[in-house]
Amino acid sequence: MNNFEEIKEENISIKEKYQNMVDKDGYLYVRDFCWDELKRQCKSIAGLLDGDQGQSPDYNLGEGLNYKGESGNYSDMQIHIDDLEKFIEKVKKHYKES
Repeated sequence: MNNFEEIKEENISIKEKYQNMVDKDGYLYVRDFCWDELKRQCKSIAGLLDGDQGQSPDYNLGEGLNYKGESGNYSDMQIHIDDLEKFIEKVKKHYKES
């Protein structure tokens, strides 16, 4: 990546970055952003989205957010694009990265 691409990417929001990857209802697969944004595997991030299917309520970072699916089938989990940035911030805070 050259300097121009780095500057260009810094000027766009998370929502803009992934807008072209959402389905007709505005949902994005967790696998499409988990590594690039969080440097974590999809399975781990999906587990935080639904609290390991309700088994770990203390780690349910998706509470109040719009998402589809269950972490037991993590490759099919999706989050609504309008909630993506909020979820990413919650995950970073959880891992003490922000």
